[in-house]
Amino acid sequence: MAAPDGDRAPDAGPGPGERHGPGGHRPHAGMSGPGLPFLRGIDLSEAQQDRLFVILHAEAPQMREQDKAERKAHEALRAMFEAGDFNEAKASAQTKALGQAIAARELLRVRTAGQIMALLTPEQRAQLKQERAPRAQR
Repeated sequence: MAAPDGDRAPDAGPGPGERHGPGGHRPHAGMSGPGLPFLRGIDLSEAQQDRLFVILHAEAPQMREQDKAERKAHEALRAMFEAGDFNEAKASAQTKALGQAIAARELLRVRTAGQIMALLTPEQRAQLKQERAPRAQR
């Protein structure tokens, strides 16, 4: 007999059709969490955390649009493949659309990273550089 939803094991995660938490969002792991691993170990002031929050939330709608454009181009290519109806011109147009979506997303990512780096103090940037050095030697 299956356990009721309230008795689900804590590490089981959400079941089919369930959401991740209040509003369906995954819990935040902090300002230096999974989305910003390069900030792990950097102590941000409250003002820096507030500015980081503004930067990331301003980026979110643009990133979502880029992700949708990329997904749409992938789906069009997949549909063409699955239909067995290859058309060079259509495939070329879709691969160009995919490339443009990827390039736009990367530009947005780099722009956002630049804004984040700009809010760090010189000492914090030096700490980041020092922490990256051992990784670069691998």
